[in-house]
Amino acid sequence: MAEPISATAAALDAVGWLPVVGAAINVALGLNGLLRPAATAGFTSVAPVGRIGVSEIRATYGGLFLAFGLFALGSGSPVAFRALGCGWLGAAVGRVASIVVDRSREPRNFGAVAFEAVIAALLLAA
Repeated sequence: MAEPISATAAALDAVGWLPVVGAAINVALGLNGLLRPAATAGFTSVAPVGRIGVSEIRATYGGLFLAFGLFALGSGSPVAFRALGCGWLGAAVGRVASIVVDRSREPRNFGAVAFEAVIAALLLAA
């Protein structure tokens, strides 16, 4: 006799792919940062200063994003997905703070808040 599926288990099955998509986006961004630091610098509006600046982009936007995304995907742990989601949520909150405090009200900044919030939501669905 098959065991009944709880409402919670059914809900998790229905959204179980969402955090995987969020982590895969993290991996893609990490690969881009690692392999294409100039493109990442343009995308993030961060100008590297010399070789050390390029190293910083490869390390932070490349290695860090790639490692966290791969860990979440490799472990499959809801805690790993949620921790990564909290990081993205923190980025969105920090950007909103910049919009308010720094008056950085460019449309691109609002788009970035939405992008970060969506990735956070995907990952926090774990």
